[in-house]
Amino acid sequence: MPRGLVILASAALAATPAPGLDLADALRACRAEPDAALRLACYDRLAARKPALEHRGAGNRVLPRFDLDGPARLVFESMDAIMVVYLLDASGAVIQNLHQAGAGSGSFLIERPGRYGIQVNASGGWLIRLEDPG
Repeated sequence: MPRGLVILASAALAATPAPGLDLADALRACRAEPDAALRLACYDRLAARKPALEHRGAGNRVLPRFDLDGPARLVFESMDAIMVVYLLDASGAVIQNLHQAGAGSGSFLIERPGRYGIQVNASGGWLIRLEDPG
């Protein structure tokens, strides 16, 4: 690879918004990139990382059912002391219990296609999203 392309590739990585950033912060980071090609690459990476599903809330909630046609990573973030996430099958039976003690995040790989649901029981605010497993 020619030297100029290596520099461009490493500069593009530096312009990539960090995972877990708020979307508004990530857009500001891309917008601030002075080089047009790197700015476009930054926006492209944001679009590619767009979660298939995202819900924010507080307290207890049952989220709408959703369908997966392949593996997906379930990411859960707690903003308070306790969060329990129940991954449900199509009939509403619990497939997996996921816990987060204190503020922080975790993830779980859903390996099989199918219809799923999520129930969240939390003492405060939370975020649930599905992402590509990669």
